Amino acid sequence: MNEAKGLWEATLKELSQLLSQVEVMRYFGGSEGLSLDGQTLKIALPEDKDGALLKRNFGTFIQNALLKVSDRPNLGFDFVSTQAELPVGALGSKFPVQGVQGTEEGLLKHFTFDTFVMGPSNQFPLTMAKYVAQHPGDDANRTNPLFLYGPTGVGKTHLLHAIGNMAREHNPKLRVLYTTSENLMNEYMGQWKAGESSNEAIQAFQNKFRTPDILLVDDIQYMTGKSGLQNEFFNIFNALKDAQKQIVMTSDRAPAEIPDLVDRLVSRFQSGLTLDIEVPAYETRLNILRMKLTSYPDVKLSNDVLDFIATRVSSSVRALEGALSVTINYARVKGSDVTVEELEKSLLRTYIQQEEQILRLSCVDVQRAVCSYYNVRMDDLVGQGRSREVAFPRQVAVFLCRKLTFSSTTEIGKAFNRNHTTVLYSCTTVQNLYKDGDTSTVSALKAILATLGQTTSALNS
Repeated sequence: MNEAKGLWEATLKELSQLLSQVEVMRYFGGSEGLSLDGQTLKIALPEDKDGALLKRNFGTFIQNALLKVSDRPNLGFDFVSTQAELPVGALGSKFPVQGVQGTEEGLLKHFTFDTFVMGPSNQFPLTMAKYVAQHPGDDANRTNPLFLYGPTGVGKTHLLHAIGNMAREHNPKLRVLYTTSENLMNEYMGQWKAGESSNEAIQAFQNKFRTPDILLVDDIQYMTGKSGLQNEFFNIFNALKDAQKQIVMTSDRAPAEIPDLVDRLVSRFQSGLTLDIEVPAYETRLNILRMKLTSYPDVKLSNDVLDFIATRVSSSVRALEGALSVTINYARVKGSDVTVEELEKSLLRTYIQQEEQILRLSCVDVQRAVCSYYNVRMDDLVGQGRSREVAFPRQVAVFLCRKLTFSSTTEIGKAFNRNHTTVLYSCTTVQNLYKDGDTSTVSALKAILATLGQTTSALNS
């Protein structure tokens, strides 16, 4: 226990060299090294933190930091919920709960429709998600597949798990499988690494993904450019559809906007119901805060405090929940009422500055910062040159415009004299490099963000 605790503390310290201290506290505050189980460090998380989400966004960074502070070359990590005491972070791990001839795999039980706050931005997607959960595989009403898309932090993953949980509630015999496209890719690649057992591995892979009654696939956009995986998923999709099994997918963009996605998949993704989930309006944000607060009966926050948070933190639900978590922890430590003045001047100052900066930033601001960092001319950045010296900085600038401004992809395309497809491809390219922990890309993004008054938390919202 002491060794696990010390190892995780050292890992967090190493992480703070890459992420800001505010980010480390926001995303990992309250976590603790629980145990060393073989080659796995188990990390306990508070109830308000989602291990699967943390591992998806920061997994590479955590793994690199852990290996730096440990003398075990093969040491991995896993998150454990302090509430359920179950692993919730490993993308490739399984969470089997036996029903009557049915199984559920990968579902997080705390993501239900009861804990999802409805508002104008998500009312229809929520209604149709409930319908699919109650009528999986219904081709007559064209709800198969169900494709949910929207920016990060609006509740797409929540709805995926809620569909699976409700479906199993209504019919325990159903076989439900939740996965991410990244995990799907890892398992797809794994079947080719099985050596002499490759035929068995291929059969096991196909049995796993072609037979569930409901297949839930998160972040489908990460299939971009992966022709082998796309071909395999085409077969998975057809097998499930032919058997009238339900498919639900999420993405950060509509099917036709996913770069390098083969046309036959685009057409199949669009053959059912495609719904957009937008960033929630003020009233919805306020209701989200009120619902989340009910989980902390020991903490009382005034209406003025909740109103302040809902008004000033509006870029995503994830940022909103982070701001509330900081406020709750402070209220517990203080032992008395939190004031709006404390939130504005100190406690949520970083959140507010980021929100205000995002509102103020334009594509030109980003372009200038990128030109300064890479020492390229503005004319070259927006010109037609394709050399590596200018093409990659251009991709970085496009990616940051998408993350830091409220400009649409069409407006960003005009700012760089590029078409819509090129904008999406640039965003995906840089996002993948950042997510994979590419050293030069991460360093460049941190430096450019700093000049724009931002931190890497802006890339996860």
